[in-house]
Amino acid sequence: DSKFDANNDPKENTPFPSQIFNDATNTNTIGNFYGKVTSDDPGTSNDSGQLPNQTTRRDSHGAAVTLDGKYVHVVDRIQNVVEVFDTITEERVNTYDLVSKDGQSGREGHAGPCLKRSVLDDNDLQLNDPAPDLLELTPDGKYLMIAFRGPKPVSVSHAAQGSCPGVGIVELSEDGISGKLVDVLRATNTVDDVPVGTISGGRDYSGVERSDVHGAIVVEKN
Repeated sequence: DSKFDANNDPKENTPFPSQIFNDATNTNTIGNFYGKVTSDDPGTSNDSGQLPNQTTRRDSHGAAVTLDGKYVHVVDRIQNVVEVFDTITEERVNTYDLVSKDGQSGREGHAGPCLKRSVLDDNDLQLNDPAPDLLELTPDGKYLMIAFRGPKPVSVSHAAQGSCPGVGIVELSEDGISGKLVDVLRATNTVDDVPVGTISGGRDYSGVERSDVHGAIVVEKN
């Protein structure tokens, strides 16, 4: 990452990380220099923003390991998908989405629960936009609890605007290799009146919702 290359005395990680997945359509944005940058390539330039179903930008964020340790689920905050990797072969073995009811149909299929939980006080806000952040596996290994960002991101507004702030519940299937969003525990905060400001690449939200969930931690009750 070019942001770290500026260090005059860079220290290599030990062991050095190996890249196991790189989306070639990702954009060259904020330090990432592997993506496409040409303005004559629609949807893949630096200014392609964060609007779902329009940009090819990637924002890999939270990760969780299945109970048996076989798979790692990594969420993408802009594309609203979960990439699944085999911990032994280090190969990507599946991708499922957080916007459709079945986790496989994308926006062409029946909408998942984020749509009905979306903020509705701004007609121009993109609906059914989970913007997944940090996550944790439930103790029984059956579900992922994922923080969903809000329409007014408190941080990294260039990549974190979402429409259904709260905690998403993903039910795992196929022995942990797949999943689907089954519900959203909706959060709300209309007390805070901090100005929205400019949402880079997104929608300058005009509503009153200020909930912006960053992380989800599962506590087992004895």
